[in-house]
Amino acid sequence: MTSPLTVSRAASLPTISVITVVRNGKQFVGQTIESVLKQRYANIEYIIIDGGSTDGTVDVIKSHEARIAKWVSEKDEGIAAAFNKGFSFSTGNYLLFLNSDDALANADIIAIVASAIVENDSPVLLYGDCNYLDRCSGRVLYRSSIDVPHKKRLLGRIIPQPSLFAHRSYFEKYGLFDLDFKIGMDHEWLLRGQFAERIVHLPLLVTNVRNGGVSTLNRGRVVDEIVLALKKNGYISSKWAELKVRGYYFLRAIAKSVLNNVGLYGAFDHFRNKR
Repeated sequence: MTSPLTVSRAASLPTISVITVVRNGKQFVGQTIESVLKQRYANIEYIIIDGGSTDGTVDVIKSHEARIAKWVSEKDEGIAAAFNKGFSFSTGNYLLFLNSDDALANADIIAIVASAIVENDSPVLLYGDCNYLDRCSGRVLYRSSIDVPHKKRLLGRIIPQPSLFAHRSYFEKYGLFDLDFKIGMDHEWLLRGQFAERIVHLPLLVTNVRNGGVSTLNRGRVVDEIVLALKKNGYISSKWAELKVRGYYFLRAIAKSVLNNVGLYGAFDHFRNKR
C-alpha cells in the first residue's frame, strides 16, 4: 500500500469531511478534535456541530477553531438534525461522522482510508474496525471487526457508524437522516440503500469508541427504532416478523447479562463480530 505521506500529496485523492456533533461533551471532545487535527492528510474538512453546550465544550472548540473548517453552537432537534446540519456545511467527497467521545486510531488513518478508497475504485460505502474502550479508564475492552451478512443487517446489526465513510452520492440518492429517529437514525439511513450499493470492509482499526454512549443507555428505545426502521423500509410486513426481531434482541440481552456477570461478554462479542 502507498505510504500515507505519499498519498496525502496526491491531488486525485478524495476530500474527506469529518463531522462531529456534540452537546455537553467536554470530558472527551478535546481528544476527538485532536485526533482529527493531527491527521497527516491534506484533504480533510473538519466540521463541529454543537447543540448549545453549557459545560465548557464551546471553550474547548474555540481553542482549536483556527484549524476547524466550520463550527456552530446552537440548539437543535437532536442528533439526526445535527448530522443533517453538518452535511449541509460539508463539501467533501466522503463523509465520516465521528462521535464526540470517540477518536481516530492514529495520525495516518485518514490517509490510509483515502488510499483504500482509490484502490477500491471509490465505493459508495467503506468502513473499518473499531476498538471499544471502557468509558472511564480508556482500557480496550475488545476489537470489533464487523463483516455483517445480509440476514443479520435485517435484524438490526449495523455497519459501525464511527468508522463508516459514505460517498456524497449516497446522501444525494437516499436523503438525509430522519428526524423521527432519536437513536437509530444511522441504521434507518443505511437500510435505504446498503443492499443496493457496493460496500467495502477495510480490516483495519479506524476508530476508538468509548462505551456508554446514547445507544447503550436506552436499549428498549433502540429496539423500537430498529423495528420502526425495518417497517419504514418495507423489511417487516407482519406482526410475526416484528416478534422475531424483538425476540432476537430479548435473547441477546439475556445472554449479555449472563456473560457480563461472568466477565466473558467482551470475548464473546469479539468472536461474534469476527464470524
